[in-house]
Amino acid sequence: MPGRAVSRAALLGAALLLTLVPAGPAMAQPVGTADGPADVALAIGATTAASVATGLWLRHRYRYRREDAAPGRRKGGDR
Repeated sequence: MPGRAVSRAALLGAALLLTLVPAGPAMAQPVGTADGPADVALAIGATTAASVATGLWLRHRYRYRREDAAPGRRKGGDR
């Protein structure tokens, strides 16, 4: 199977390229000074609001899926 051999060779070549070529120097520099108490409170509030919204959405989504899949609650004829 020539297709598998070619794809395996390409995968091996990509893996060797990623492991053998030295990476450039990594530099981490601060972008701004967003570490005041108000900024931390804003980040906590935004994260909490997003998690509550996601939890309510998932609860709503799966509650109606369970009710639809419950026996005896199917709409339409016999399937």
